Amino acid sequence: MKLVKSNLQRSRANFKASFYTKYFENKEQNVEIQYKGKLWPAKLLCYPVAAAAYISNGWRPFSLENDLKVGDVCVFELINGENPVLDAHIYRANG
Repeated sequence: MKLVKSNLQRSRANFKASFYTKYFENKEQNVEIQYKGKLWPAKLLCYPVAAAAYISNGWRPFSLENDLKVGDVCVFELINGENPVLDAHIYRANG
């Protein structure tokens, strides 16, 4: 996801609902965001009627601690297992 101002001002970040519905049931899903050996507990929420999905709860601490900026791109790789993990890859807008 390419980060926009609202991703950094809110405690949640939007992503495609199609990703969510492909891998999870339509309910809240506890996950961990993993980046550089650290884990942030988070929650995934999906609203299929609105075709919207969100990373919430742990998103804000993750974005602040990793100094995310508008224009940065976060790619999340789902590592399946009993407790799903989103392995984060950050590509900085300024190179």
